[in-house]
Amino acid sequence: MTETPLHRDGTLGTDAPQFEAEFLPDPGAIAPVRRRLRALLREDGLEHVADDVALICQELMANAVLHGCMNLPTGTTLKITVAWSDARLRAVVHDPSEEKPTEQDASCSRTSGRGLRLVDELSDRWGVETPPDGSGKAVWTELDSPKRRAS
Repeated sequence: MTETPLHRDGTLGTDAPQFEAEFLPDPGAIAPVRRRLRALLREDGLEHVADDVALICQELMANAVLHGCMNLPTGTTLKITVAWSDARLRAVVHDPSEEKPTEQDASCSRTSGRGLRLVDELSDRWGVETPPDGSGKAVWTELDSPKRRAS
């Protein structure tokens, strides 16, 4: 099996199926994007990872909305791209903030702040990239062999 090349923008090459959506920095905008992504993954034979990927992306989108868009102008939009091949699935959430996300300490009493821990547990890798032009950041996550992966 040959691995589809991964481009810097998070895509997996021209033949890889892709999902892309822009959404407003509003918590209410996350659920419809998550549902569309999950449905597309299931349609493409990735039903065994669709729920995990949708949850990971929900957490990344929520972080972008709650932390990446504070004090930004009205009309600011966020973007999510998800691309996959037999070798890899990569999801990227772009937001205009340059502030990097940080994992919070585990606590039984906290009702929030666990999103990145969840992303870390469900992903094979994740990280943050900042473009040299200072136009925000891209938080990405990857899963290896999504077609053969068992949730």
